[in-house]
Amino acid sequence: MKKEKLILETNILMALFKATMEQSTFLTGELKQKPKQDFIIWQNYGLKLLDGLEKQNIVNEEYFTALTDVIHNIINEIRKQND
Repeated sequence: MKKEKLILETNILMALFKATMEQSTFLTGELKQKPKQDFIIWQNYGLKLLDGLEKQNIVNEEYFTALTDVIHNIINEIRKQND
């Protein structure tokens, strides 16, 4: 895979990860103990991955934050359609 494509796809993946973590705040207090623990473990692994990718300059924080904002906008549209 070309480096530009790798960077794009990695930034998309990490933006989805970040949006998932942020989306999980809507479920605070709603999950049982085991699913909550599993999600926290998954989240910690994802944060380690993100840290490593940032150190390798594969993830650009500004770009991936912009991608995350796009995902949030889509989620907000989904919510509006279901209100």
